[in-house]
Amino acid sequence: MTDIILPPKKNIILDATLLSLLMSCPRLLDLKHTRSFTSTRGKSNSLEAGSLVHKVLEVYYKHMIGGFKRDTSIGHGMAAGMLYINGCPHCSDITVDNPECKHEPGEYPGVQMPSENDKHILGWQWVLKTCEQYFDFYKNDAWIPLFVETVKGKVLYEDDEIRVLWKAKFDLGIDTNQIGVCSVDHKTFKQRRDKTSLSNQFLGQCSILESRNVIVNKIGFQTTLDVKDRFTREIVSYSADRLNEWQTEILPYYAYKYIQFTETEYWPPNFTHCDNIYGSCEFKDVCQSNRNMRQEVLNNEFQIGRRWDVTNRVGDE
Repeated sequence: MTDIILPPKKNIILDATLLSLLMSCPRLLDLKHTRSFTSTRGKSNSLEAGSLVHKVLEVYYKHMIGGFKRDTSIGHGMAAGMLYINGCPHCSDITVDNPECKHEPGEYPGVQMPSENDKHILGWQWVLKTCEQYFDFYKNDAWIPLFVETVKGKVLYEDDEIRVLWKAKFDLGIDTNQIGVCSVDHKTFKQRRDKTSLSNQFLGQCSILESRNVIVNKIGFQTTLDVKDRFTREIVSYSADRLNEWQTEILPYYAYKYIQFTETEYWPPNFTHCDNIYGSCEFKDVCQSNRNMRQEVLNNEFQIGRRWDVTNRVGDE
């Protein structure tokens, strides 16, 4: 009897950003991440501010894990914030490999932010002041930090044809002494928004850690609100059934879609996501152009940036 030789399984690697773009607009996924187009205008002010806060908290919690005293850890975090603003002279140019620099390429690139707030534009002085207020507000923090800015991966789905590896980047992992080990996601914002459990990021983090909870560490930049209203920590919880549905039905469905788009090299647009509460899609002009003009629009308004990787740091609005 002749043995049946089955074709090898297709390995798919997804993360929250890729899956969310796949759900919203495959063309945006192709342009932004498959082809690595990035706007020549650079980061938005909100993203710059979010990245700065992430850097300060990253260094602070790393030093806390390393056994440093709290005041020392705060000092190192704030110093890292200033270095992030000014830019490291050795690694600010991510295209140059400087052996003299002890940082990762582009880790301290310098920011395009004014020193003071100007209407709807955040200044770096206020962002750092917000970090100082955060440390003072949580001076009696009972969290036990376990890992910081860590990427973890786990196979979350497998059948006869595909294997889906999910990768997630964790801002912070903690032991709360109440709900056990869970992830913390730092969310910076200018306007208060309600939390939501409809998040591929949170579902994926819970699936990897085998946890039911994610803590959203909200940090507000509003100058008109009291500190207690700008700093909140909200728990997003999931049932076992919702996690199982996401892992065994939703995730494989879109993994097969991803294979289809990749193999056909056709990434269809979704015109229902061109405008949202944050504004218009950055590639809206591309989609509004004739097919023979789209490449010219891309060449004029965008440049090829770093290839997408889950380890890239992105601040949150």
